[in-house]
Amino acid sequence: MPGDAEAPVNVPAALRWLGGDRALLRDLARVFVEDAPGRSAALRAAAASRDAAQLERLAHSLKGSAAILRAARLQAACAALESAAQAGGVAPAPALLDGVDQELARVAEFFADPGWTAALEGEAPS
Repeated sequence: MPGDAEAPVNVPAALRWLGGDRALLRDLARVFVEDAPGRSAALRAAAASRDAAQLERLAHSLKGSAAILRAARLQAACAALESAAQAGGVAPAPALLDGVDQELARVAEFFADPGWTAALEGEAPS
């Protein structure tokens, strides 16, 4: 739930990072939710084809999105996957992908719930 202390996203921190631009944060959240299934599928396809370089690029990109949105657990999961791929290994990818998928789903569910925008109300206007 968006108001939960264990929320997967730190909305106030993300809003500060974006200079208080509420509309931008809403847009980024919408795009994140729309893109989540495709990103997961692309990561899994790269792992299945044993393409460590592509897996590294995809994990790095998702890590960056997670950083902007202040989704710390997703960011950490992506960093672990990126590091494994950087080392040239795709063997640990299935377990690491499960962790990324779990956190990706948590963040997407968070933003899919319209209640998350309540956290924007207490922040300074953009």
